[in-house]
Amino acid sequence: MLIHHVDAVLHLRFQNGIMVSCSKDRTIAVWKMNANPQNIIMKHALVGHRAAVNVVDFDEKYIVSASGDRTIKVWGTDTCEFIRTLQGHSRGIACLQYHGNLVVSGSSDCTIKLWDIEVGAILRTLEGHEELVRCIRFDAHRIVSGAYDGKIKVWDLKAALDLRTPVKDICIRTISEHKGRVFRLQFDEFQIVSSSHDDSIVIFDFLSPHDYYSDFKVRKHQFSESSNSEISEGTLRRVNSNNSFRFVD
Repeated sequence: MLIHHVDAVLHLRFQNGIMVSCSKDRTIAVWKMNANPQNIIMKHALVGHRAAVNVVDFDEKYIVSASGDRTIKVWGTDTCEFIRTLQGHSRGIACLQYHGNLVVSGSSDCTIKLWDIEVGAILRTLEGHEELVRCIRFDAHRIVSGAYDGKIKVWDLKAALDLRTPVKDICIRTISEHKGRVFRLQFDEFQIVSSSHDDSIVIFDFLSPHDYYSDFKVRKHQFSESSNSEISEGTLRRVNSNNSFRFVD
């Protein structure tokens, strides 16, 4: 068990020997991971947000954090030095993903924003969800978002980055299978997997790979209680309310 944060750990990411965690205590912790799981060392604590830090993402160049204070902050991965603040959401930010030069964020202002991380500029704002946007993922072609309105929306990323495209033509489809808030999702060219406060995990299998306009089959798995586990390509991660976190096989 690793203990540093003085309030609940809300999210973490790890790759290539580095782990980054964030907390309700308004800080981000950067950890150096070794082959021995008992020898994980905290490298830096990043301070600057004025409210809970809800989500982090990073690569070899930047650490990106988003907070209830309505801002996204960018830090250097190697130096852990603060670089810039991205401002534009009118309410707290609940989710983001960062890849390449692009950051995509979702907020309790019900919008999704696309950002150029190098200059801090908003490239596009997407509207359509009716409640807080809780989870978001993107690849080279699509953005998939889930919200407290129970809906999952699929957006055309290339169209979103082309300012000539009307906003109404960017949303490819809306999926309304969940009866409660959508908390987590992942997707690839074959399917979307989502979990919800309705105590279910739903798998949407698309009949034609890469074609999010096509029909899909729905597989629903019902559970007895909601889970805070994160759907992930790698190890299942569970964050705890006692300010610590554990790895789960």
